[in-house]
Amino acid sequence: MANSYSIGNVFGIPIRVHVTLLIFLPLFAFSFMPAGGPQGLFYGALGAVGLFASVALHEIGHSLVARAKGSRILEILLLPIGGMARLNALPRRPIDEIQTALAGPAVSLALGIAGLFFAPLLFSFNPLLAVVIHELGRINIMLVLFNLIPSFPMDGGRVFRAALVPRLGRLPATQLAAKVGRGFAWLFGIWAIWPVFHGGTIRFTLLLIAYFIYQAAGAEARQAEWEALAELQRGQPSGLFDDLLRKWR
Repeated sequence: MANSYSIGNVFGIPIRVHVTLLIFLPLFAFSFMPAGGPQGLFYGALGAVGLFASVALHEIGHSLVARAKGSRILEILLLPIGGMARLNALPRRPIDEIQTALAGPAVSLALGIAGLFFAPLLFSFNPLLAVVIHELGRINIMLVLFNLIPSFPMDGGRVFRAALVPRLGRLPATQLAAKVGRGFAWLFGIWAIWPVFHGGTIRFTLLLIAYFIYQAAGAEARQAEWEALAELQRGQPSGLFDDLLRKWR
C-alpha cells in the first residue's frame, strides 16, 4: 500500500506501518510516560511500541486462523487507529468467519491477562516498567471489549454477520450488519464530540474510528453486491447471486 513501510515478516506475513502512525507515535509515547525526564520518555516510547506490537499480534491472530481456513494473507497494516489484516478473500463458511473474527480478541485477551498478572510481580524490580506493562494489559482488555461490539466490520460485527448468514443469506446478512455498523459509527461519533458541549475537547481518535467504521461498513456491503454480479457474469450464480435477485425483486 502507498505511504506505508515494511518493518518485517511474522510467520511469513508482511507487516507494514502507515506513515501517519510514524507521525503520531511520539504522541502515543508521551501518553504512556510514567514519569518525567529521559527515563520516563524511554518507558513512554516502550509503551507506545508495546501498544502497536499488541495490535500487530491481534491481527496476526486473525491472519493465522484465516490462513488455516484457506485465505491468503496479503499484509498487515498498522495505522494510528489500529491494525488491518488484508486478505485475498474472507473465509466463506460462517463458522470459519466466526473463528477468524474471534482469534484477534482471543490474542488481546491473553496479552491483557498476562500484563495485569506480571505487572505487580515486576513492581519491586522496576516500578516504571511495571506501570507500562499494567497499562498495556489494561488497554488490551479494553480492546477486547471494544472489538466485540457488534459494529460491522469490527470483530463483533463480523461474528454478527456470520451468525445471520445461515438464516438470511450472505448478501442480506452483510447489508443488515453494515446498517448496524453505521448506526454504531454514528453513536461513536456523537460520543466523540459530546465533551465539547460540556467544555471539553473532541475525542479525535474515537472520531476517526467512527469515520472508518462508517466508510468500511458501506464498502463491505458494496463488495458483497459486486461479488454477486461477478458470479452472474461468470455464469456461475450461487447463493450470493440468489440473495441479490431477492433484493431487486
